[in-house]
Amino acid sequence: MKFADLLTYADIDHLKRMALHYGCGEEDHSKNGLISKILFHLGGQSQLKGELEALSPEESRFLQQLCFDSRSVFSMEELLAKGSVCAGDKGNTPRDLVILGLRKGWLFPGVTGKKRALFEVPEDLRRRYLRLFKESMQVEEGRCFPSAYRDEEGLLEEDLFAFLHFLSQEELQLTTDGAIYRQQQRKLMNRFHVGEKPVSGKGWRFGFGRRYHQYPERFSLLYDYAYFRGYILEDEWEGRLYLSEAGVRRLRDRERGEGEELYRFWLRLYRRPIPQLAIVVKWIDLLCQDRWQPTHRWENVVRDWLRPYYYESEQDLFRRILRMMMHLGLLRIGESDAGERLIRMTPMGHARVSGISGFTEKGLEKRYVEISSRK
Repeated sequence: MKFADLLTYADIDHLKRMALHYGCGEEDHSKNGLISKILFHLGGQSQLKGELEALSPEESRFLQQLCFDSRSVFSMEELLAKGSVCAGDKGNTPRDLVILGLRKGWLFPGVTGKKRALFEVPEDLRRRYLRLFKESMQVEEGRCFPSAYRDEEGLLEEDLFAFLHFLSQEELQLTTDGAIYRQQQRKLMNRFHVGEKPVSGKGWRFGFGRRYHQYPERFSLLYDYAYFRGYILEDEWEGRLYLSEAGVRRLRDRERGEGEELYRFWLRLYRRPIPQLAIVVKWIDLLCQDRWQPTHRWENVVRDWLRPYYYESEQDLFRRILRMMMHLGLLRIGESDAGERLIRMTPMGHARVSGISGFTEKGLEKRYVEISSRK
């Protein structure tokens, strides 16, 4: 619902608390009078901008959690979970942030689900705040364009089918660790649109997939996805990898797209090392959906949502996110004549990111993330 409609359905006590918070007509005892003064107070873009600039870091993060999540209603448990991500050690508690959201009109109670109360975010207020978020981060400079760029839209899906087709023709032997032999990896990846070199074995590799320690990151995602969907089967005792019946059926049904499910799987797979991946992707989409942008500028914007993961810094994680978004066809990465790295969402990427909440994607079961030890 729109902000004005939700004000109409709100009880007068809620309206009085909002008016008291904003200092606009708290002495008015009529419901229509309170609604009119609240609407007038928040009607101007400059007033809303002032409200945004006055927020504490914890309050701003909570508002981002509400605005970037495309769902319209939330349970109290979901709101408290969002608040726990945003609350600082000495700042507001999660419950304080929810109460603040009610007083500011970010949230309205009264929607009832199955044995629980739900809270609604005004859709038009959400759009206005997102516009302000975008404007606050944009710098008025001449537009930049790449001299060359990479666009892998649709290629990951095609390489998934190339992988399945390869398995339908050849039997792949596995090492004692359950990995495809390096020679066969090279043969397989020569059939891909985007080739990768087998991992060298040097350095640490864990946390980003079940077979991430054995395969390069793009193929690791493809392999783990195929395993998750049941398209491939590993026979550890005979030491081979083969196509399952589900994989054979999938090869026959190429009309059905796989891109959306690959994106959802990536969000779930990378959730453990990057818990706030969904909001980082939403920020990138908001800022880069209609123009090329320098990566260094937006790295600072999303850094607040990233935490180091073992030996990977926030900067390393940000670059990893951009690479994977490009592999998923969500993002183009280019370079200007001056050597500056630029990014821009693809039309399909914007539609996919804006159309999927991302926040509701649950982490994968352990068997799809880690290799179980043999008994």
